Amino acid sequence: MALLLDMCSVLISLVFLSIVGLVAGVAIPGLFLAAAAPWLDWLLPVKDG
Repeated sequence: MALLLDMCSVLISLVFLSIVGLVAGVAIPGLFLAAAAPWLDWLLPVKDG
């Protein structure tokens, strides 16, 4: 019974950490990209036509 409880707690922890990792993997680069966008537009302007 203790083994089953340990397995459940490990599974819940892994699910939680995967959700946190997914959010951090998307949100943190997005924040850096939002901060770097004006610099990128200045360095690499879009050419029309």
